[in-house]
Amino acid sequence: MIRFARPRALLAIASLAALAILAAGCGGSGSGSSDTKSAQDWADGVCSAVNTWTDSLKTAGQSLTGGNLSKNSLESAATDVKDATSQFEDDLKGLGKPDTASGDKAKQSIDELTSNVHQDVDTMDGAIKDVQNGGSVMTALTTVTSTLSTMSTQVQKAFSDLKSLDPKGELESAFKNASACKTLTSQSG
Repeated sequence: MIRFARPRALLAIASLAALAILAAGCGGSGSGSSDTKSAQDWADGVCSAVNTWTDSLKTAGQSLTGGNLSKNSLESAATDVKDATSQFEDDLKGLGKPDTASGDKAKQSIDELTSNVHQDVDTMDGAIKDVQNGGSVMTALTTVTSTLSTMSTQVQKAFSDLKSLDPKGELESAFKNASACKTLTSQSG
């Protein structure tokens, strides 16, 4: 087992937690299939996906606690993030689009987010494969934490895009009233 100073593991945990908090704080994104749902059902589906993803990211971050960072713990955390993100993508794509004036654009915004997040997971996977082939755990950790930061920015951008394309406030109202979104609000507050 390779041992590193506790701050390195804490940095990785902080990065995972920051992404989870930012995802929870956004409360709103997406869709993916051609089905149309009421704005409230769609928002509830988005928030449910974010809740599940956030919980999975927190669990992945916990695997890096204890001050020990090893190739195995990093690989395990990265696999957990990859699996959680794949499920997140599937959940969002399965939502369809909201039945609002900007439903098609909301769907496009979420499709872009899922594509970007998928590419980010591929980047992290490549860094982990480098470690498996004798590369540096620290280099992989830097790549993983940087990519997680990028993911959080992409989530924020998707939420900002949704706000800007919803001048009537239909989605905002739906997110405020959806039960799964209330859980997000209480977690982020």
